[in-house]
Amino acid sequence: MPESSADKLELAKPSRPGGQFRWLIDNEPRRLLLPLTGVWVLGLDWLLFGSNSLMGGLATPIIMVIGFLLGGAGTLFFQKQFAKDPLWKAILKALVIGVVVGTPAPVAGTLIGGWILVAAGIGKSVSDIFRK
Repeated sequence: MPESSADKLELAKPSRPGGQFRWLIDNEPRRLLLPLTGVWVLGLDWLLFGSNSLMGGLATPIIMVIGFLLGGAGTLFFQKQFAKDPLWKAILKALVIGVVVGTPAPVAGTLIGGWILVAAGIGKSVSDIFRK
């Protein structure tokens, strides 16, 4: 039986993560930032400034700029795409997170990224996954 055009359109839709990773992009009204944004901040902070310490801090100015750009770009994308924030709100959040990730102190990004995950209810979300 040939596929209808509606079936073809259904296949062409991009799929959103489901199952155990769904909690990363669930946008609950009480959340300021998505848990995925917190994971992004933590990952960038550890990656950028952890590797910078291996170089004796010589790459700090470059890593600050890279951290600002990647932190802001990722946050803008996540908040606009998954949280459906208005553009101005996503940009504001991206600027704040960009500054946090670009700060040459790995503790800042770790604290902020951890706070985002705790505020998003990561403990509750992860325990719900394992109960299923």
